[in-house]
Amino acid sequence: MKLAFAIFRYFPFGGLQLDFARFLKEGISRGHTVTVLYDRWEGEFIPGAEYVNLKCRGLTNWGRALDFETQARSYCREHPFDRIVGFNRMGGLDWYYAADNPFAEHVREKNMLVRMLPRYRVFERLEKAVFDASGSTRILYLTEAQKKSFQQFYGTGNDRFRYLPPGVAPQFCLRKGPVAEQIRSRIRVEFDIPDFAVLLVQVCSAFRTKGVDRVLESVSRLSPAVREKVVYLVAGNDEPGDFLNLAKNLGIADRVIFAGPRQDVPDLLTAADLMVHPARNEATGTVLAEAAVCGLPAICSSVCGYAPLIRSAGGIVLPEPFTVQSLTDALELTLRMPDALPRMCQDVRSFAAETDFYHRTELFWKFIEE
Repeated sequence: MKLAFAIFRYFPFGGLQLDFARFLKEGISRGHTVTVLYDRWEGEFIPGAEYVNLKCRGLTNWGRALDFETQARSYCREHPFDRIVGFNRMGGLDWYYAADNPFAEHVREKNMLVRMLPRYRVFERLEKAVFDASGSTRILYLTEAQKKSFQQFYGTGNDRFRYLPPGVAPQFCLRKGPVAEQIRSRIRVEFDIPDFAVLLVQVCSAFRTKGVDRVLESVSRLSPAVREKVVYLVAGNDEPGDFLNLAKNLGIADRVIFAGPRQDVPDLLTAADLMVHPARNEATGTVLAEAAVCGLPAICSSVCGYAPLIRSAGGIVLPEPFTVQSLTDALELTLRMPDALPRMCQDVRSFAAETDFYHRTELFWKFIEE
């Protein structure tokens, strides 16, 4: 087939972008001709596709997003495709990959004056172009909570939704015995982490959205005996400056490591003792599924789309409205009880052994090719 993939911005370490790259590589391997329409691209191009930079105009992000839709629709009229697949909200799509929660849900939290600003009106309009009840775009969705939210705001029919399971790359898997010990030792030597330390890990690209500040405040509130054995490592593509300052102001800078973007995330998850992910907004939380298959237990906020997965895997899901104290209490209890972490590790391994984490890409293409 001849397909168009429309993505406003690509960078190597985002969850949406990683899925996009996997889908694109698989499509090329299946012999499809794929043209990628984009505005901004960071990193290397994926071989085998054609790339069209639409060079969107606009002084604001929402202005460029609106121009991206206009130019992408114009390009697809001039160059007909069998399927148009969008990875950002916009009109004119045959399929939309819903990696995010409804923007309308975010807007609802704002006051009326803020909701009248052009930014909010534009992004709501782009979202409505996908989900409006009178539309025809089919939606690849990732959690039931996400689907229900879209239907609540737009009345989208059930027949337009197709479910995709967690999409974990093959390199994320459970390592045991000497292999796991070697990885654990290497990571701890690299970051000068003592053997006795409990390593908390968080992998994310938008530090505030994913709650890095929440973890910092929580670690600072731990009892001295627990805090002194904790090291919190953050891996991801974001500017750590404000969060480093917060760690210093909280007196825990010596307990915190900002590792930057990493290519060896599976090793980090193998070396860690506990994942923390108290996100403010998270449609799924693929890192939670990645942690599970690596045998790493997790604590997450209940807004995460994969919170039910973490609960089923024996992890801890924090209630809403979120409080830093609830995270502190969960960490304090987990790290004080000698059998808590071993029990959570056993539970998550048992769950992962019985759950499908690896076939999102295959199902994506099954739907597209129908």
